[in-house]
Amino acid sequence: MRQGAAINVYSSRAVAVLVLAIGVICLALAALWEPLRTPYALAVFVVAALVGAWMLFDPRVRLTISDEGIRYADWGPALVPWREFSGYVWTSWRHNPYLQLIPRRPSQLVERFSRVGRFNHHLGRLVGIPSFSIAVTPLEISERELTAHVAQYLTSVLDNQINTFSA
Repeated sequence: MRQGAAINVYSSRAVAVLVLAIGVICLALAALWEPLRTPYALAVFVVAALVGAWMLFDPRVRLTISDEGIRYADWGPALVPWREFSGYVWTSWRHNPYLQLIPRRPSQLVERFSRVGRFNHHLGRLVGIPSFSIAVTPLEISERELTAHVAQYLTSVLDNQINTFSA
């Protein structure tokens, strides 16, 4: 297993700027074009401005990958050890890539999530997002980098478990 510092991933500044731009465009269209002068256009602007500003100025780490495990902010603050997972697959939801980790005991893992993490998990399942998935689009990491890091740690843990079992 690679020893070293944890990899910390933050919100994507490019996505934050895009969300802010969508909000400004909605506001401009509402101000300049009569059919769009509705409370809905203003609501879209307010929501986009809040979400975009939050993403742009949020200093918190969204994803941590280390020797010990993985912490994804949408699951809660706890680090989940690699031994809790048996593999991973790439999936998508509405054309957005997600890395789905496959837990050994899904219900027990969800119980250990924070309240917000459990809420995010159940809300995601309601709208069709696969369980234990990491959304790559809003993060400052590429699919290739994320795959390399997860595969490296997960493969090492699985190899250790196989060696321990066969010894």
